[in-house]
Amino acid sequence: MPDGSMAERQSTPRQANKANDIALVFPATESAVRRALNSVCGTLRALAVNDFTLASVEIVLAEVANNIVEHAYANTGNGTISLKCQLEAQLILFEVIDHGATLPNASLPPKQVHDLESDINDLPEGGFGWGIIRDMTHSLAYRRYKGRNILKFSIVCEG
Repeated sequence: MPDGSMAERQSTPRQANKANDIALVFPATESAVRRALNSVCGTLRALAVNDFTLASVEIVLAEVANNIVEHAYANTGNGTISLKCQLEAQLILFEVIDHGATLPNASLPPKQVHDLESDINDLPEGGFGWGIIRDMTHSLAYRRYKGRNILKFSIVCEG
C-alpha cells in the first residue's frame, strides 16, 4: 500500500444515530461548504465544544472540503460531499466522502516543507493544505472504494 494511503483505521457510524452525531450531504460548491462549516461548528458549539477545538475543526474541514470542491470535482459544481461527525469523550471523529477524482497516487499527499523565511513572493501558491490537515488531526486515513474518496480523521477535544 502506498505511503499514507491508510495512516490509521478509525470507525465512524454509518448513520448519525446519537444526539451528538452530525450527518450532512451538501453540494460541492464554495457557498455550500461555508454553510456546512457554519452548521457543523454551530452544532458542536451547542454541544459545548470549546473555541480552540472549534477553530481546529473549522480549519481542517475547510481545507478538506475546499480541496474536494477545487480538485476532486474541479470546481464544476457537480457532485456532493457527505460529512459525518461523531463527538466522543476526547475526540471528534469525521468521515468525509465524495465521488470526485481520486487523490494523486490514490494516497494522501505528503506534507510539503516550505522555507517560510524566504521572500513572500517566492512562496508557492499551494501545497500548505495537507500539511495543515496532517498537523491538526489526531488520526488521518484515506481510501478509494467503489468510486468514492473516503477520508476519515479525528481531532482532539482540547480543554
